[in-house]
Amino acid sequence: MLVAGNATSSFGSFLNMVALHLFVYQATGSAFATGVFLVVRMACGFVAGVFGGVVAARLPRKAVMVTCDLVQALVLVVFAALPSDARVHMLPVVAVSIGLLTTTSGVVLRSSVPDLVGPENRLHANGLLVTGRAISMAVGFACGALLVSAVGYPVAFLIDAATFVVSAVVLLSTPLRFPGRSEAPAAKGGLPGRAAVVALAAAPAVLAIVLIRLVDAFGSASHQVGVPVHATQVHPGDPAVFVGGFWAAWAVGLFLAHRVANRVYRGDLRRGAWGFVVGTAVMSLAFIGAFTDTAYPLVLLLLVVAGLADGFTEISYTTRVQAEPEPARGQYFGLVAMAENAGFGIGVLMAGGLLDAWRPLTVVGLMHGVVVMVALTYFATTVLRRRAAQEVPTASPRS
Repeated sequence: MLVAGNATSSFGSFLNMVALHLFVYQATGSAFATGVFLVVRMACGFVAGVFGGVVAARLPRKAVMVTCDLVQALVLVVFAALPSDARVHMLPVVAVSIGLLTTTSGVVLRSSVPDLVGPENRLHANGLLVTGRAISMAVGFACGALLVSAVGYPVAFLIDAATFVVSAVVLLSTPLRFPGRSEAPAAKGGLPGRAAVVALAAAPAVLAIVLIRLVDAFGSASHQVGVPVHATQVHPGDPAVFVGGFWAAWAVGLFLAHRVANRVYRGDLRRGAWGFVVGTAVMSLAFIGAFTDTAYPLVLLLLVVAGLADGFTEISYTTRVQAEPEPARGQYFGLVAMAENAGFGIGVLMAGGLLDAWRPLTVVGLMHGVVVMVALTYFATTVLRRRAAQEVPTASPRS
């Protein structure tokens, strides 16, 4: 039931991503305004990451997730009920609410998984959540434009709101017991993220995950922004077909990630560190290959690989961070959310500027190339350190 509820909420998120971006562009006629809307969402997601760990530790988690769903539904209902001209003025409210509430709900859910299913089952649970998200993304992206063209924006937004209501109802009826409030004393003074940063300094493996996720999100912005431009160049007759196939193939790979993760780890979660890093590099290399001037079937195959690696890395890093104790676990997931939103926001701005001067392949190759370089450098450094530690001779006492 938890997976079903999360998948329904994810479907609503992907649906409103399509419908809202279409509405912003059509209502304002400005690509810049559409970019500002996205940046505001990401900035609010960053802010939610700052407070996400505190929320997860100090408030009842099921109530937080239900509230996030219901408030998003309420905002969308009000938005749909307004006249078209008035909706434009409400766009900042929509951007802020979606950015804050989606990130908060994600931090709370991920930090709760070990308590909900048991530490030994967290890999399987994370795989199911990623699989549900893959289905939701594929259906949400496919239905978004079709719904808008078939029933108009108001009805599309009401359907979107209904998905969040369904998610809230599923959460309320789930028999799983969410963990209660943390009994650990709250850190006094300073910013909400200060305790998380202090805890992060004592966990170098998690620090590496946060930094790599930041760079990963930065690189991912290049293909997110570059896909429409690339589609108009390689498939000028109907670029929407290329874009649809692009994301559909990626979603297929994401759907397969759970099976691959189970086979790779085989109950040994210690492989998660190298799996996460190698998967990140493979994903970026596959996206670079997908923007080359190659046959469309090969492009789709590369995108399946990219989606598979993307899902695999998400399962890997989520499972690793969930091994940390509370309340640090929630703080770490908040920091990951901050890093992802910051990296993506910076990447969107940089990719948008570079695409005015360079081909999409050049931009994607540059930005995803940074991801590959960082991931492989960390991997090589880790391997060399372990070998050096193993080769240190032990001093034997002389007789």
